[in-house]
Amino acid sequence: MRALLYSLFSLFMVAPAMAQGTAAQQAACERDAERLCSEAIPDAIAIEKCLAANMRSLSAACRRQFKPRR
Repeated sequence: MRALLYSLFSLFMVAPAMAQGTAAQQAACERDAERLCSEAIPDAIAIEKCLAANMRSLSAACRRQFKPRR
């Protein structure tokens, strides 16, 4: 199951400008996506929207991935 989720997260988008979430984004948000957005897998856009909609429930590490980069 973990291998499947990891391969699905290669499509995962946290920031719209990055079409394939980075390794850091995947590591930060994988557990949150499993916990909060399992129904959205494998749709990367739906995962991103689900995580954004659940911002208050995200881990601090995942929440940081949604902050704009400067």
